[in-house]
Amino acid sequence: MRNFVRAGAVALAAGTVVLGGAVAAQAAPAADVTFTVNRLILQPAESGHTGRIRIVIRNTGSEPYSGGFSITEPIAETLGDIEGGAGCGINRTPDNRQIALCPLDSEIAPGGSAVITAHFRSPARPQPYAQIAPLAGSVEVDGVTTEFPALFRSTTGSLRNPQPYVQDTTGALAVTAADVTLTRQADGTFAGRVPVTVRNDSDVAHRGLWTEVVVPAGLEGWPAIEPSDVCVPTDRLPVPPGGVSVGCTVYGGQLAEGEERSFEWVLTAPAETAAGPLGSGTTLVEYAGSDGQQSDSANVDTFSITVAG
Repeated sequence: MRNFVRAGAVALAAGTVVLGGAVAAQAAPAADVTFTVNRLILQPAESGHTGRIRIVIRNTGSEPYSGGFSITEPIAETLGDIEGGAGCGINRTPDNRQIALCPLDSEIAPGGSAVITAHFRSPARPQPYAQIAPLAGSVEVDGVTTEFPALFRSTTGSLRNPQPYVQDTTGALAVTAADVTLTRQADGTFAGRVPVTVRNDSDVAHRGLWTEVVVPAGLEGWPAIEPSDVCVPTDRLPVPPGGVSVGCTVYGGQLAEGEERSFEWVLTAPAETAAGPLGSGTTLVEYAGSDGQQSDSANVDTFSITVAG
């Protein structure tokens, strides 16, 4: 399975696109290696679409082959796990599609073969008609490149007469945060949870979600997030005197178009905190790994904080 790290530039030559049927695309023969790759069929899933390609690399020479391969995704931020390659590096095309550059898990003996499976996930909402991505993906092995098309299967199961797929370039997240009352805990301190719900109505390219929260003075430590994930100090939202701001990855990765996700901010206050209103907080949610940020403020919401008597 892949483990992505950054890599230098790579040049990929043009190849051949195969659009019809389920027949694999045969790469032009190299000196000692040949390979095939099937087209990418993105199937309607519980959330968005999922699909995979299968790359079969054959060693036709008399010496073991220990080279690598690269995969360029057809649609930005859709390439996921790669089985059969490890320590993959990531490059970018000029239009910000990922290029994974991977060594093989193990060398291929003369006359043998290796199978690579690359998984894809798209946040696009399933449609009652088939679609085809405007750009093909590509696979490169030993200096030879073959392209593969990406098609979205319709909700009726059809791949016939696909319409052009047009990915959103502007995000559409809507965030709702509930008010919170901090109640006395067994150790004397106060604690409470702020439920946050985010809805995505865009298929803009993204890897996942990022959230930030600002809270006023009087609370204790950083707000925590549940489900827990990686958090760091931030300063993008205005921070009141004595307040704090923190940003965290939202657990769950990519959020499909038309789907919702919920999480909670966990707030605490010292035992000596006086009862009554403590102030208000603000939270935002954005796409992670995306250029398609939204132009409105629907992804930001405020909530009031009260300490119970």
